Amino acid sequence: MNQWLQNQWFQEWFEKLTSYIAYLMSGLGVFLGLLSIEQWISIFVGVTALVANIWHKRAMQKIAKERGIYLNENN
Repeated sequence: MNQWLQNQWFQEWFEKLTSYIAYLMSGLGVFLGLLSIEQWISIFVGVTALVANIWHKRAMQKIAKERGIYLNENN
């Protein structure tokens, strides 16, 4: 009987989780469907700039480390 309760608990938990995921995906789809082409381009440019910034920072840190320069970026 105890195993049946655990199985039932798992099934209820799994149903709740999958329903929350479905609601999230549905809401996200509605939100993304409302975006205009200009907003999509802006998001793409922003994400591209962020990736380039992270790459550049790591490349500069690698060069500085090779030259024995250590920067304190905690400030």
